[in-house]
Amino acid sequence: MVAIAAAGAVGVAVLTPAPVSARTPGGSDTGSTAAVGAAGEAAVGTAVTAVDTAAAPAETAPDGTPYERYVFASFHGGDDGGRNGEQIWLSASKGNDPFNWYELNYDEGTSVSQPVLQTVNPPQGQQGLRDPSLIRSGDGEKFYLLATDLKTYQDGQSWSYRQSRGSRNLVVYESEDLVNWSDARFIKVEDDHAGNVWAPEAFYDESRDEYIVFWASNLYPDENIATRDTRQISYNRIRVTTTKDFVTFTEPKTWVNLDRSTGRQGWGMIDSTMIATDDRVYRLTKDENGFRVLLQYIDSLDDLHDTWGPEDTEPYAVNKIPITPLSTDAGAWTMVGEPDGSSKWQVPGLTGGNLEGPLVFKDNVEDMYYVFIDYASGGGYVAWRAPSMDVPPDEWEYLGQSWCNTTGLSRTCDAVDETSPYWSLPVSPRHGSVIPVTLEEWETLMAGYNSPVHVETTVVTADGEAVAEDEWLNEAPELRVEWTDYNGTGLAPAWLRLVEGHDGGPRTVADEQVTSGIEQGMTLPLDAVEGTNWAQVEYRDASLGGDDVMLWSVEDYYRLDTTAPVVDASVDGFDLSVSVTDPLPEGVTESSGVASCEYRVDGGEWAACGDGAYLGAAIGDRTVTVRATDVAGNTTTVEVTAPDQCTETWTGDVRGAVRVTEGVACVDGATVRGRVTVGEGATLVAVDGRFNGGITATDAAVVSLDGVRVNGRVELTGTTGEVRVTGADLRGTVSVDGSTGEAAADLSGTSVRGDLSCTGNAGAPVMTGTTVLGRSSGQCEV
Repeated sequence: MVAIAAAGAVGVAVLTPAPVSARTPGGSDTGSTAAVGAAGEAAVGTAVTAVDTAAAPAETAPDGTPYERYVFASFHGGDDGGRNGEQIWLSASKGNDPFNWYELNYDEGTSVSQPVLQTVNPPQGQQGLRDPSLIRSGDGEKFYLLATDLKTYQDGQSWSYRQSRGSRNLVVYESEDLVNWSDARFIKVEDDHAGNVWAPEAFYDESRDEYIVFWASNLYPDENIATRDTRQISYNRIRVTTTKDFVTFTEPKTWVNLDRSTGRQGWGMIDSTMIATDDRVYRLTKDENGFRVLLQYIDSLDDLHDTWGPEDTEPYAVNKIPITPLSTDAGAWTMVGEPDGSSKWQVPGLTGGNLEGPLVFKDNVEDMYYVFIDYASGGGYVAWRAPSMDVPPDEWEYLGQSWCNTTGLSRTCDAVDETSPYWSLPVSPRHGSVIPVTLEEWETLMAGYNSPVHVETTVVTADGEAVAEDEWLNEAPELRVEWTDYNGTGLAPAWLRLVEGHDGGPRTVADEQVTSGIEQGMTLPLDAVEGTNWAQVEYRDASLGGDDVMLWSVEDYYRLDTTAPVVDASVDGFDLSVSVTDPLPEGVTESSGVASCEYRVDGGEWAACGDGAYLGAAIGDRTVTVRATDVAGNTTTVEVTAPDQCTETWTGDVRGAVRVTEGVACVDGATVRGRVTVGEGATLVAVDGRFNGGITATDAAVVSLDGVRVNGRVELTGTTGEVRVTGADLRGTVSVDGSTGEAAADLSGTSVRGDLSCTGNAGAPVMTGTTVLGRSSGQCEV
C-alpha cells in the first residue's frame, strides 16, 4: 500500500493542561540553514499494490487505532482584519465531520483566534508564513509542518518582485503532539537562480523510506538577485527534492516544467499536492493559464519522479513562446479526464475565477474523497467530493463555499442552501492542508489550545436509547445535549437553540433560546415529521466574546414513520392471499418499508405469509390472523374468516362404498364401512374418522387424513395438491405415487402396519415420527 501523509502512522499524543489564554506561537530564533546534499539516487522500483478495503469500516492508523477526527492547517491572508494574517492557524473538526470546524487558540474573553505559529515576533525570515502543509511522519513519531516564507501584508511590493527577489527558504516545524512545536527551521533549498520558493509540500515514499518535498519556483539565468528586473518574472516550475529528516535535502530538480504564458505573463504551474489510494498516486496542480486545478495519476511508485515537460537546464529559460501545451510528455503521469485540461474543478455559474491552493483528503469512514480549493478571487475555500479519485474533476459533486462564521465575529449564519444544516470551514482559511487524526490526538489538540466548549448531540428515544443514523422510529424522539470543556474550567454553553430540517424542507431555527436548566444530558423535544429529519443546536461559549462567535453542533439524522402498513387479506378455498403496503403520507418521499408479514390459523403458531400461503385442508370455519410490521415498528393486524369448504359432510355411520367425484367431501369422525374412491379434481378431508374398506384416490385435488384409522389399502396416485396423512393408523398396505403438489406429501406421526411404497412424487414425503412395520421402499424407504 502506498503511504501518504494523510494516511500515515499515528503521532504520539501527549495530554497537556489547557492555558488560560492563547498560546504564544513561534520560536525564539531563526533556526539554522541546513546543507543541501548531493543529488539523490534513482527511485527504487516499487509497484503499488491494490488492497481490498471494501470491508473496512473506517480509516485507521497503522496500529489499528481508527481515525475519528481531522486537523486543518491554514493561514488567513495578508490583511486579516487589520493585522498580518500570514501566520499559521490550526483548526479541529467538530467530531468526525470534514465540514464543521473549531477555530483554536482564543485569548480568554475574545472572539478572534490567534495563530499557532508565526515569524513576526521575534522577526524571522520574511516575517510571514503562508501555505502550510501538515504531514504525519512515516514512522508515526511526529508531525512536520512546511510553510512558505513570505509576507505580503504592508510590504509595499508587487507580486513580480516577490517572485524574482523572494525567499529561497522553506520553513519547517515539527511536533510530537500538534501542540508543542519546535523552533522554525529555515532551509535554503534553492540557490540564487530562484526568485521564490512557494507552497512547499511533502509526500512520504514508503518504498524508499523518504519524503519527496516539492514547491514552485521561478528560475532565472543568473544569480544576481540585487540587479534582477522585478518587472518581468520568469515562470513557476514545480521543483522536487528528497529528505529523510527535513534537515538535509538533496539537490532539487525540476519536476514540472511548463511555461503556460501566451506572451510574457509569467504563467507556470504551482500549488501541487498529492494523495495515495490503494492502487494509485494522484497529483493536483494549478495551471496558471486558466487559473484551474488539474488532476493526474501514476500507477506505480517507480514513476514518482517522472517529469512533466522538457528538461530544465542552465541557463534557465525565462519565457518560452509559444506556450508549452499540457499534452507535453509527462512520463507515466496521466491526466484524469480530458488531456487538454478541460476537465477541471469549476465553481458552478462561473466561467473563470482564480482557483488555487488545492488540498485533498479521504473521509475517515466513507469511501469518499474531498477536494477543497482556495477561490482566491472569491472569498476562500470551495469544496467538492467524489467516491473515487478517478472521477474527472468536472464530474465531482460541488458542495459549496464556507458561509458561516467567515469573519470570526458572526452572529448570524446565512446558508446558501436553505434546507441544509449549519456547516462551515474554519474562519477565513487560505491555502492549507487537512489530515486525519485519532481521537486521542484530537483531544490533545483541544486541550492544548484554548478551544470552544465542544457540544455533542444524540437523537434518543423517550427511554433514552440512542438512535442510529439510519434507524427508523415510529414516535418523535428527543435530542440529548452533552458537552466537554477541554480547557478544564467546567464551562457550560451560555445558551442553546434548536435548529431542525424536515424531509428536504427549509431549515427551521427555534425562536426561543434555552438559557436556563442547561445541564449535562438534558433533552430537547424535536418537532419531527414523517420522513427524514435532522437536528442540531446552535450555542454560544461565554468565554469567547459573549455572543460574538456563532457555534453549532454537528447535525444528527433520524427517520420517522408513524403510519402503519396497509394489509389486504382474503381466503379462496384453502389459499390465503395477502397484500401489504407501507403508504407514503402526503408530501413525504420515503417510508420505512415493510419488515415482516405473518399469519396464524385459530391462534396457532405464526408463520411467514409472503404474498400468500396455503392454509391446509380442514373442516369448518377458521379464523386467520395476519400481522404486518414496518421497519419503524408500526404494526397492523387483520382477521379474515376461512369458510368451511365442505360440499358434503359425513358423520356417524356410513354404510357401503362411497365415490367422491367432485367438490370437497368431509369425514368428521364418521365410520365409513365401504371403500372410498376419490376421482379426478375432487378433495377428501377426514378428521378422526374410521375407514373399514380402504381409500383409493386417483388424480385427486387434495387428500387430507388426520388422526384416522384405515383398515384396508390406501392408494394415493397423482394427487395434484396437498397430500397429508398425519397421526393416522393405517393397517393395510400404503402407496403414495406421482404426487405433484408444491409441498411434499406429509406422513408425519403415522403408523403403517403393512408395506409402504412411494414413487414418482415431486419430493420425498415427510416422515417425521412415521413407523412402518412392513417393508418400505422407494422415496419412503426407511
